[in-house]
Amino acid sequence: MLNRRHLRIKVFQAIYSYLRGAKNDLGVGERELLSGVNRIHELFMLHVSVFAELHSFATKRIKERKNKRLPSQDDLNPNLRFVDNELLKAISNSSSIQKKIEEYKISWFSHEDVIQKLYKAIEESNAYKKYMSVDGFDVEDQKSFIIKIYREFIADNDILQDFFEERSIHWSDDHYFVCGYIVKYLKGFQARFSEDYRVPDLYKDVDDDVDFIQTLYRKTLVNSSVYQEIIMDKAKNWDADRIAVIDFIFMKMALCELVNIPSVPIKVTLNEYIELSKTYSTPKSRVFINGILDKIVPDLKQKGEIKKIGRGLMN
Repeated sequence: MLNRRHLRIKVFQAIYSYLRGAKNDLGVGERELLSGVNRIHELFMLHVSVFAELHSFATKRIKERKNKRLPSQDDLNPNLRFVDNELLKAISNSSSIQKKIEEYKISWFSHEDVIQKLYKAIEESNAYKKYMSVDGFDVEDQKSFIIKIYREFIADNDILQDFFEERSIHWSDDHYFVCGYIVKYLKGFQARFSEDYRVPDLYKDVDDDVDFIQTLYRKTLVNSSVYQEIIMDKAKNWDADRIAVIDFIFMKMALCELVNIPSVPIKVTLNEYIELSKTYSTPKSRVFINGILDKIVPDLKQKGEIKKIGRGLMN
């Protein structure tokens, strides 16, 4: 689920927090970093749980209308296209999903009004009306409908965001990543695997990824002054005070990764931090960071400080 870029972002945020004085203990900072990464999975499951709740609400409402004292023909013969949506049913009936929802203690019991309002908004939309009025939608059409509903009514819903932030104020940084991954998760649905729709693992390789996080965080901070000297040696026309804190962090992380993570190609490391600087630093930072790192890498190679495992990783 998590890719290396997102792991780098989480480490960057933790290092920035540490250097700004929010943390003064490496061990505490590292534990909070790993806990924060793990909680991304909880945010993912909160988003998924909304689908299960919508399906449950719609199913319950159909039953209640059938059991009215004087039900109408529509009550007795309801349109089942929404509750029979293959993707919605797969999410609602998945034991794997239910197990994770219970594990994270996710409950909408005290927030049923949120689900009710959300369903009402969906029900009044043109997308819903079209979906409910057209016969013969195949699984791909059903999937497209759910993705459209997610993008338009769930992903950036302010009320849902408030509910999520009640559980953790730190999730705002992970919101767009999780939204993007939810869409990817929904697109990946296949009817033949719907009997127990699986929950994706947080890490691709838990041991490798956790080691990556810990090494990048701890060794960047432990060697911060050493890396600063290396950087300033190649930035002789600059005063340290004129270099943005964020640029320093990205360059130090890059040096740490080059020296301590043997499985990542040099080009990948350089490109990743240049890309991150485009989002988190100034418009000119990418050029500055690229220029400094390009000067440092040959020196590190010559000294034998960069050791890579695998063909082509030294390039």
